[in-house]
Amino acid sequence: MESAFDVYAGFEISVATRRNERGAWVADLSVNRDGKAALAPWPETVQPEWRTQDEAIRDGIERARRVIRQHLTDHANHSWVATRRHAQTWFTTETERLSGHTFTPGK
Repeated sequence: MESAFDVYAGFEISVATRRNERGAWVADLSVNRDGKAALAPWPETVQPEWRTQDEAIRDGIERARRVIRQHLTDHANHSWVATRRHAQTWFTTETERLSGHTFTPGK
């Protein structure tokens, strides 16, 4: 098992990797502040699976930082799906405007 430690906005992030039952790498996170567990309860999601330990560590740190940012900016109800959809709509509109053509995703 490999592990990593990061500090972000005063939070200590600890990431440990392990192999799941399918042999993929996943990251187990621990986030503390001032020696105490932070952001309890930690939001549980379906863990992404990675081919390497390095990828799992990178993902764990990125996920922890994203949750910390949401906590600090009080956007607990913010949807990343909505943000991606908004970005896609903006990109499509700009592409059509600049090219003069209608863009159809998937074609």
